[in-house]
Amino acid sequence: MPHDYGFNIRDLRRVIAVAEHRSLRRAALALEVDQGTLTRSIQALEHALRIPLFERMRTGVRLTAAGVAFTKIAASVLDGMDEAMLHLRLRHNGVVGRLRLGVQASFASGAVAALLERYHAEYPDIDFQITDGPRERLLRDVAASRLNAAIIITGEGWTARSAPLGRERVLAAVARDHPFEARGAVTWAALSDCLLTLPRRGAGMELRKLALLHGILPERIMFHDAAIDRLLALARHGDKILLVTEGATGIRMDGVVFRPIMDESGPATFDLALCWRDGESDPVLTRFVELARQTQEDDASFPGAGAV
Repeated sequence: MPHDYGFNIRDLRRVIAVAEHRSLRRAALALEVDQGTLTRSIQALEHALRIPLFERMRTGVRLTAAGVAFTKIAASVLDGMDEAMLHLRLRHNGVVGRLRLGVQASFASGAVAALLERYHAEYPDIDFQITDGPRERLLRDVAASRLNAAIIITGEGWTARSAPLGRERVLAAVARDHPFEARGAVTWAALSDCLLTLPRRGAGMELRKLALLHGILPERIMFHDAAIDRLLALARHGDKILLVTEGATGIRMDGVVFRPIMDESGPATFDLALCWRDGESDPVLTRFVELARQTQEDDASFPGAGAV
């Protein structure tokens, strides 16, 4: 059962000061306290511990054997307290901690990759915990506080806080010897006779909705429970075409090329957004949101920003 010894951090600092100066008078001057106050504090501590910490001599004081052991413990406690307080201040300022982030689309390159790289460069002591998955599941995890925030393809069903992150094109990943390889872009009409491969996780459902909206028959679409790199390897062999968001182009795969998909108004695109809960006050998240908004403003300040 823990004991209440009746002393505090200030008492520990006073013991260490007296031990270092070997004089109550010099220690009192260094601590800027009255010598009588310091003497009573040391005596009260010795009484609480029932152990003499100092031997009083005509020339000053010196530690007893027990005092030597106690000052080592006190120094360790103070070092730990100082470190804990520093960590607490940094945590309060959003400089250290953990960010639990859901990401729907691929981020091997593109706007999301640039944001994460910039954030890591500015806050290297933040631990990332990245979760991927479909849009609905990530938003449920944000609402339930299992995630701090999620980067998702915009759509219906989220009424809490959000910030735009820009736009990414929808691309077709094809084998280098595929007839589409010679084209600068492909149309949905050209894809209507092809077998399309989609990842079940991540942006898969949004890609399927977009394909169906442009006349692709459901039987032409096949989901796979596999990571993007596996599906790119699958696209490298045979006539299957993988639909991806632009962030996947950072995954290098020999024998595979990416071609933008065009619709009636130009390149097919998705808008991305950062979403988080109302009332979320985590300083780590606050820093991330601020940087996301700043990055978007910086991108918008360049001529031609947002063009696809």
